[in-house]
Amino acid sequence: MSVANDPVDTVLRAPLAGLRAGGIGFVGADVPIELLLASGRAFGHLPWDAARATPFADQWLESSFPGWARSILQQWHEGAFDGLHAVVFSRTDDASQRLYYYVRELQRRGITKGPQALVLDLALVPRASSFEHSAAAVTGLSQQLGVDDAALRDGVERADALRLTLKQLQQQRGADGVFFERLARAMLWSDPARWIDSLALPKPAGSGVERRVLLAGSAPPDERLHRTVQDAGGSVVAETHVHALGRLGLPMAQAESTAARHVARQLTAQAVGPRAFMDRAEWIVTRARDAQAAAVILWLTREDEALAWHVPAMRRALQAANLPALVLPAASWRADDGALERIGEFCREVAP
Repeated sequence: MSVANDPVDTVLRAPLAGLRAGGIGFVGADVPIELLLASGRAFGHLPWDAARATPFADQWLESSFPGWARSILQQWHEGAFDGLHAVVFSRTDDASQRLYYYVRELQRRGITKGPQALVLDLALVPRASSFEHSAAAVTGLSQQLGVDDAALRDGVERADALRLTLKQLQQQRGADGVFFERLARAMLWSDPARWIDSLALPKPAGSGVERRVLLAGSAPPDERLHRTVQDAGGSVVAETHVHALGRLGLPMAQAESTAARHVARQLTAQAVGPRAFMDRAEWIVTRARDAQAAAVILWLTREDEALAWHVPAMRRALQAANLPALVLPAASWRADDGALERIGEFCREVAP
């Protein structure tokens, strides 16, 4: 497939092209794709650009905001999102929640404009009252976006079909980690159901044995970490961050009385973000084994403070599982702090 006909390249070159005429943007993890599909509008996560300076955002955001949030606020102020119908922010991620309040305040003060900012207030504590809160939040957001129960049920069916497609794609991963990182980002920044059938996968790798690597921790800005692994003779075959290829999880068979309750159950069951209740040490080992990874790179940006608390337990679990691990805590989001050099050295040292 030529670059001109490559849907992944098309999205990554102009991620807002399909959204400017009344589309729906979202920010953060756990925004239900069922609802986005049911809206009938184009949709996508607001894109970021690690190469662009963020002078306006830097005036307002504290150092604890990650680079992707700075990039989004900068573009918001510059009017990049003005044509969108609305933007949904998730409260299950600290950065997206705080960014929502900053956007609202800057709009209130007339400093910046842009589309209507909405928030989805999910509660991930595993108890009945939290689930009811989440179901009410999904219902409320559905009403705000003009989606009724019948449309949302249709969105559930379409989302489950997409989940199965993504599972197949993950199972087909091999040597080309860069391709699959770009694919996952394009699927995040757009509605993949609109172009997934035209996707051409890379040809299977030859007989050479690559070092299979699990990339865990924070979401990278682009393919730079994957390319470094690949240049060192390895391949990232799976990721654990919130925007990874498998971010939607698998279809859930449990029946609920309304589509909104089904969506809430799906979201709370599949959540893997910083506020999810899970054994991250056990999870990272399971993900590495499922991907048949020979090694793990645990790359955490300095702003991911919630995940940093789990590093000692994850390190011990990987050691007990005899999985070589490179742990890079407090890393720069742009990976301009020597991380790429250390990743390259690690991958060349790890036996396939």
